[in-house]
Amino acid sequence: MTEGNTHEALPDGTKLQIRLPPELEAGVWSNFAVVRHSPYEFTLDFIRLDFSGKQSPRRGVVVQRVNMSPQFVEQLISALTDNMSKFASNLAPSSLESLGESDDDSDA
Repeated sequence: MTEGNTHEALPDGTKLQIRLPPELEAGVWSNFAVVRHSPYEFTLDFIRLDFSGKQSPRRGVVVQRVNMSPQFVEQLISALTDNMSKFASNLAPSSLESLGESDDDSDA
């Protein structure tokens, strides 16, 4: 995405050109989320919790709030489930095993 553009296809095959503004290219880090809903919409607050050492988090900051329709939430859940399944079967086992081994070596 050097130009900030990507092409995605909708379920019906329609191609979309999506522009990613330069100021959003870096994204934000979130390690916690809060989900709320009303009869008409869902609100997801993505939060970065700050930890000091091995203690519980002391504070958090909302780094992004996203509002969406219930229909889009269903589509998002489906896409996340599909991608997590692919990640777990292709990447997670070997990468997690190697991370665990390197952590064990560094503690010795």
